[in-house]
This record gives sequence, structure tokens and C-alpha cells, in this order.
Amino acid sequence: MNIEIKYGLPFVEVVVCYRGEQLHLKHVLLDTGSAGTIFSADVVDAIGVKVEPEDVLNKIRGVGGVEIVYSKYFDFVRTGEVFLEVFEVEIGKMNYGLEIDGIIGFDFIRAAGLVINSKELTLSARV
Repeated sequence: MNIEIKYGLPFVEVVVCYRGEQLHLKHVLLDTGSAGTIFSADVVDAIGVKVEPEDVLNKIRGVGGVEIVYSKYFDFVRTGEVFLEVFEVEIGKMNYGLEIDGIIGFDFIRAAGLVINSKELTLSARV
């Protein structure tokens, strides 16, 4: 899988599936400094991801400040050939001032065994 540099940062494309509905996300930041994976509430709303009464709201902190999020289990999250089933992600507003559909965080990177080649701008899974 190829990494594209936008805003001086590494971005990848991701396909997500929630309750059988798939969505192709073209602007997902690959972020080893983010503990968790998060997707934009506005973007994933297209496949029915919405906050529900039983969802617990949490605060996350990052370089951009504090954000309120909720968690959902997706049927799968895939980037390139790397595919994780029943994967928990956070959903938030993600108003960061740039075009971004989500962030692939260290939780996904570690679980998938991703190898980032920053020289060749490629992403693969360790076999």
C-alpha cells in the first residue's frame, strides 16, 4: 500500500465496514503518535454510524486539544491488504482545519503488524 504525503503528513486510503455497509475513506492520517484509531463522525454517518443512547462518551487529548468521542466496533477496517475484523474505533468531530476522514492510530498499527517504509512511502504487514 502506498503512502501519500499531504500537509507534510502520511496519509493512506482505508475501507471500513459497519453493520454490513462499506465506505472508502481517501484521507486517513497514519499516526504512530496517536494511541487510538478515530474516524470523522460526519464522514462515517454515510454508513449509519451514529451515537446511540447506550454509547459512552469519552474525552481524548492530543496536539489539537480535547475532543469528545464515542466508540463503535466496525465489522472490519482495511488498508491495502491489511484487514482487521471486529475492530474498535473512536468517532469524533475531528475539526482539525485540514481535509481528514480519520486517523489510523498505534492500536491498529500494532494489531496489524504494520511496517512503515518512510523512504519508499509504502505500508505493509509483517508476515
